[in-house]
Amino acid sequence: MRRGWEVEYADGTIVKESQQNWTAIPKVGIVRATLHYEGRRWDLHNKIAYMQKKRASVAPGIADSFQIESRSLGYCDVVDGKMVKIWYTVDEFTGQMTMEVEGPNG
Repeated sequence: MRRGWEVEYADGTIVKESQQNWTAIPKVGIVRATLHYEGRRWDLHNKIAYMQKKRASVAPGIADSFQIESRSLGYCDVVDGKMVKIWYTVDEFTGQMTMEVEGPNG
């Protein structure tokens, strides 16, 4: 099963997390951003600006201990006249999805 983000551009091109680093992909022209987790998917369409982040951990001195704990896909929007970030986060261990609104000062 697949985990990670995927973006689709206006010309139909699709780029997956396994193919490219987020910082290297063009952010202009994205019409859909999707977060995948074990056969489930959460689609975001036609937003102003998309972003992604991960939370991970590593045990110092222990080889191969790096593990992703959660993956988030989000976008910027205007709520009550203020720019906010809307994040959809999936826990890598439980598969639980949460949504968070990050205010203009946070």
